[in-house]
Amino acid sequence: YSSGKPAIGVGAGNTPALIDETADIRMAVNSILMSKTFDNGVVCASEQAVIVHKSIYDMVKAEFLERGARILNEEEKDKLRKVIIDPKRGTINPAIVGQKAEKIAEISGFSVPAGTKVLIGEVDEIEAGEPFAHEKLSPCLAMYACKDFDEGLEMARRLVELGGFGHTSVLYTDLKNQERINRYGIAVKTGRVLVNMPSSQGAIG
Repeated sequence: YSSGKPAIGVGAGNTPALIDETADIRMAVNSILMSKTFDNGVVCASEQAVIVHKSIYDMVKAEFLERGARILNEEEKDKLRKVIIDPKRGTINPAIVGQKAEKIAEISGFSVPAGTKVLIGEVDEIEAGEPFAHEKLSPCLAMYACKDFDEGLEMARRLVELGGFGHTSVLYTDLKNQERINRYGIAVKTGRVLVNMPSSQGAIG
């Protein structure tokens, strides 16, 4: 991921969810989909990016696919990139806000099966020039791989910094990992740090 200086203010917030190697994968994926599909992702506390430990990355992908998400291929990902951010406004494209995944795919110029829950773009960069790294307010989700917890924590911190401090972040981990929970809460500068729960529902009650 990029360590360059972020452009603060492109979005109003940017909720990351870190899934470490001790997390309950089924629970984590189910929670993220429950959150991201609630009101078609229009709740600003919904996850905008998921960061997954490399040792469980393929299992998390498989679980997303099993539960109705679409992992975009390179062509689909590039098409969606072009519509996430409105180039004239420099912010989220209002045409995709709160729309269903099928409609967003149609706007982008490709199709997905009826009932697709979320469009997932696998990306590497956390910088202003990567549309997937920003707040999307729709059932669109960025997915990153991290080599270990420390890198995942740093990526979550950078995503929040990019989108603007003060909103929500989520950590999926074994509850015995209190030291990790504490470190995440200190490093990721958000008003709410949720553990093992859907971000939209956890943030708004």
